[in-house]
Amino acid sequence: MSQRDLSEVEPEGTSELPAASKALFLDKVRQSNAACQSGDYATAVSLYTDALQLDPTNHILYSNRSAALVKMGQFAQALQDAIRARELNPKWPKAYYRQGVALQCLGRHGDALAAFSSGLAQDPKNAQLLAGLVEASMKSPLRGTLEPTFRQLEAMKLDKSPFVIISVVGQELLGVAQYAAAVVVLEAALRIGTCSLKLRGSVFSALSSAYWALNSLDKAISYMQQDLAVAKTLGDIAGECRAHGNLGSAYFSKGSYKEALTAHRYQLVLAMKCKDTQAAAAALTSLGHVYTAVGDYPNALASHKQCVQLVKQMGDRLQEAREIGNVGAVYLAMGEFESAVDCHTQHLRLARRLGNQVEEARAYSNLGSSHHYRRNFALAISYHENVLRIAQELGDRAVEARAYAGLGHAARCAGDYTQAKRWHERQLDMALASRDKVGEGRACSNLGIVYQLLGEHDAALKLHQAHLSIARQLQDRAGMGRAYGNIGNAYSAMGYYEQAIKYHKQELTISKEVNDRSSEASTHGNLAVAYQALGAHEMALLHYRAHLNTARELKDTAGEACALLNLGNCLSSRGEFGQAVPFYENYLMLSQELHDIEGESKACHFLGYAHYCLGNFREAVRYYDQDLALAKDLQDKMNMGRAYCNLGLAHLALGNLETALECQKYFLAIAHMMKHLPGKFRALGNIGDVLIKMGDVEEAVKMYQRQLSFARQGRDRSLEAAAYGALGLGHRLLRCYDKALGYHTQELTLRQEMSDLKGECRAHGHLGAVHMSLGNYTNAMKCYQEQLERAKELKDNAVEAQAFGNLGIARLNMGHYEDAIGYLEQQLGTLEQLSTSTAMLDKGRAFGNLGDCYDALGDYEEAVKCHEQHLAIGLKLKSARDQERAYRGLGHSHQCLGNLQQALVCFEKRLVVAHELNNPEAKASAYGELGHIHSTLANFEQAISCLEHQLAIARELKDKVAEADAACGLGAVYQQMGEYSTALRYHQADLDTAEELGLPALQGRACGNLGTVHESLGNFEEAVRYQEQHLSVAAQTNDKLAKTMAYSSLGRIHHALGNTSQAVAYLQQGLQIAEHLGRREEEARIRHRLGLALWGHGDLDGSQVQLERAANLLESIRREARGSNDYKMSLFDLQTASYQALQRVLVGLGRREEALLVAERGRTRAFMDLLLDRQGGNNGLVEIVNRQKASVLYYSLAAGYLYSWFIVPTKGVVRFHEVAVSEVEAEREQENGSEDLLTTTGSLLEHYIQSVRDSLGVELHTATMSSLEEKGYED
Repeated sequence: MSQRDLSEVEPEGTSELPAASKALFLDKVRQSNAACQSGDYATAVSLYTDALQLDPTNHILYSNRSAALVKMGQFAQALQDAIRARELNPKWPKAYYRQGVALQCLGRHGDALAAFSSGLAQDPKNAQLLAGLVEASMKSPLRGTLEPTFRQLEAMKLDKSPFVIISVVGQELLGVAQYAAAVVVLEAALRIGTCSLKLRGSVFSALSSAYWALNSLDKAISYMQQDLAVAKTLGDIAGECRAHGNLGSAYFSKGSYKEALTAHRYQLVLAMKCKDTQAAAAALTSLGHVYTAVGDYPNALASHKQCVQLVKQMGDRLQEAREIGNVGAVYLAMGEFESAVDCHTQHLRLARRLGNQVEEARAYSNLGSSHHYRRNFALAISYHENVLRIAQELGDRAVEARAYAGLGHAARCAGDYTQAKRWHERQLDMALASRDKVGEGRACSNLGIVYQLLGEHDAALKLHQAHLSIARQLQDRAGMGRAYGNIGNAYSAMGYYEQAIKYHKQELTISKEVNDRSSEASTHGNLAVAYQALGAHEMALLHYRAHLNTARELKDTAGEACALLNLGNCLSSRGEFGQAVPFYENYLMLSQELHDIEGESKACHFLGYAHYCLGNFREAVRYYDQDLALAKDLQDKMNMGRAYCNLGLAHLALGNLETALECQKYFLAIAHMMKHLPGKFRALGNIGDVLIKMGDVEEAVKMYQRQLSFARQGRDRSLEAAAYGALGLGHRLLRCYDKALGYHTQELTLRQEMSDLKGECRAHGHLGAVHMSLGNYTNAMKCYQEQLERAKELKDNAVEAQAFGNLGIARLNMGHYEDAIGYLEQQLGTLEQLSTSTAMLDKGRAFGNLGDCYDALGDYEEAVKCHEQHLAIGLKLKSARDQERAYRGLGHSHQCLGNLQQALVCFEKRLVVAHELNNPEAKASAYGELGHIHSTLANFEQAISCLEHQLAIARELKDKVAEADAACGLGAVYQQMGEYSTALRYHQADLDTAEELGLPALQGRACGNLGTVHESLGNFEEAVRYQEQHLSVAAQTNDKLAKTMAYSSLGRIHHALGNTSQAVAYLQQGLQIAEHLGRREEEARIRHRLGLALWGHGDLDGSQVQLERAANLLESIRREARGSNDYKMSLFDLQTASYQALQRVLVGLGRREEALLVAERGRTRAFMDLLLDRQGGNNGLVEIVNRQKASVLYYSLAAGYLYSWFIVPTKGVVRFHEVAVSEVEAEREQENGSEDLLTTTGSLLEHYIQSVRDSLGVELHTATMSSLEEKGYED
């Protein structure tokens, strides 16, 4: 570099400088130039710096200072000044020259050549820059190849052509992989330009290769298209073929498969046209790769097979081996494992014959991948070890890194994460040693995945962030996408789902951008997992379906199987098992196709669980059996234990108790063998549950005690709390309520100490259940209130709804039905916010409980609506248990409404469902209900048959309560049939069982029934004794309805005994309770009986009030009743008796005209019933006599007396006559006050009517009189 080069330009300073500053500036410049000329570069640099302070934007000063710094050996500072000069004046060639010199001195030869080239692009005629470029080329590592080229160019007189020189330098930089520098140099050549299309085309081709290497696909494609255009213009078929091939490869890398196919098809056609078999082979293999990527395996296979034939003809054995490997890869993608292994084995054989160890390693790698696909990881590892051996023999770091990657992946999939970590660490070391940034990124990614599986999430995140950083440096968008996805997975594993979603969304965007459909599919799956964890189930399902659809489009069977499993699990987590089943079935089918035994086992497990939750227990058993068989094939002890556990639970649900117990014992044995504490704990609990079902509660409690011991040994407080819960349940069943409370209190304490809110909720619920069993409903309410508060803290709607339900049931048991309805409606409101099928089931059950409340309130129509909703939900969800319960409630409500036929249908359907469930308890109950209905309908044979079935099942089950119920029912039927001795026997059996069980409610019921039978037999003393016992028990249990029945019965018996004072006292007490309970029918019956008792006691006024109110109540009930005619008739008969007795009382009080009105009211009821049935709602009563022009003789037969009124128009009743139809009957009536004394024979009645006419002086002359007489006689 000459002295003149140092400061050949003397800056003048900017015009804006003040005169004094300008003079100072010029002086500094002259001094600095003089210092340079004298070789005093330090002074020069100092003076240039002073000048720059006066004029900081002077590019010439920076250029001159850069030259001085080079002379001082301060190359880095020199480079900075040169770059600043270039920034200040990008069109000034000298700045580029200074930059090139500084870079050359720093040893950055490629960048120096780029700087000189860029300067020439600004000034192509600048000889200094061209000389600098040639000089830098000769001093660079490229001298060996460029010197002879420059000599050739000199001979051709092209050594002064900037375009040619720069193009040659750019091509050489490309050849030594200095892609960034090559791009700058070659683009500088294009800016200079040339008239030669051929030369220009070569630069386009070189630039496309450089950008391809830099992963800038869009720019690469742009230059390839320009290269193609030049080739077409020149008519260069070979060049056009090459350009199409390059374009196809670029489009393939970008994921633009349609464009890639088009380009490679053109490449193939042109290759065939110019008979270039090598190019044709390249086109065929490329087409095969594209077809594979789009899932078009038949065409992929055809392309690779054609290529094999072509290279065979060419005699290219190496290419033949590679292409056979490609055929194997397609077979593997198609799931044809045997064909794939056969191809890779041929590939290996050919590679060995050729002595090509690199190709041999590639074949081993492919064989490893094939066996990996079949999940034979041990064999896969052995093949990858061969790859490693060859790589180490060759010293080929790239192949060695690939071997480590394969070994790490196989170890990871085999579950050996520690070994996988070692392999991937070696992969990373190899990439770092060879400065392979792409390999380094892959190794970081693989290591990050392993660290995540090891639970070392922070380390995993750092590695994935490193991969992301490398991908950004390389501008590798696909790599960035993978890194984002892995970061998302790491955040998911850490429970940070919002961050996971953010990264997965970035991954999805890139996958779509680079058209990586496979990555897009898996990203949808990962997004779905994160959304599901956040409870955003609809979004989760959307992405799972997108995963499934994309996998199917790609014909990615493994991906499709994964998506199907995830969809099934997502739906199951929402309790939508019916919808989950088809996905699990498809997953099972694909697992079988893939020969994935573990997947097959998983599918059977989930199918068994789904069917179990749906109540399809036989289907559950079928799938659990398959799961067990597969686990045995795999010798997977853990899964064998799980299968035995689930199989036992399914058999338990089916009532196969012995089989269930056997399965749980096998489960316990396996858990014991594996020293798996949670498994042992679970097995003992399940054994205890089976023993409880078998009725061996004491043995079950021993199992729970063993559970507690294991939990304490393992110092597992959660298991200990669960054991206390089970022990509490066992002791509650043993009626050891104090112990039960103790255990549940310990359970609660532990849950509170662990701050386990969910566990606390359960414990409060358990304590509430014990208090309910003790009848301590107030304490139960407190427990359920606590449960509700904890549920609200948890913000868990499902548990909150459960607590509301428990509170409702507690209030129902307390008889506070309105409060119960309030809680149950809150439960329904809370369940509305949940969309799971479990919530839907709970909703149905809440409706069932509401129905029970309305039944208790006597609002049977509302009860029917609730039970119908429960039934609808049970039918929709195919829940046989809920259908059984709903049919029971619905039948009971219809029975209370008097809709006996509808009740009968409901109970029959209940029985069918109970048989389907194979639930003997439900069957016994259903038979009992059917027996009661048939008894009410007087179908005594059917009633006895049903009740005997109930009794037989109860005895088989050793269910004493059900046995007592059946005996009670049979007693009632025989009582109706008049077979009192048999009735007494059954009622006595009922009482004996109740006393044995110590159940007061049943004792009271039996005493009441025994009293009624003795009353029918006329054993009034015995009847009184039993009814007093009935009353005593009802008072102890505060059973108000039972007290009403007992008071009513005692009143009736004492009335029959003539103890009218006692009868009145008992009946008045019964009446008071019946009114309070709102039991209108019972109230009417008691009022009727009380009216008779008061009449017998001589209190006619009191009697009149009670009888009248009884008649009115019965009229109201009959009008509202929508039941059967039999039911209406029973009320009609009671009302008739009330009207007749009322007539007698009114006559006794001398109120004969009122008696006439009552007689008329009673007479017109039948007509009014008919009229209302036809027209509905007419409450009008026909007036007795309205403005008649003729006299009327009116008769009424009332309880053994014939009353006659003679009514004259305008005068009213002028004569009244009464006569006893039979003195004997009259006496009996006075003694018993029986409503049964109604009529005697027709001939006797006619005789009395004639005598009344005679006494009244009435003669039968006219048709009118005759018709009126007959009308009067209708009553």
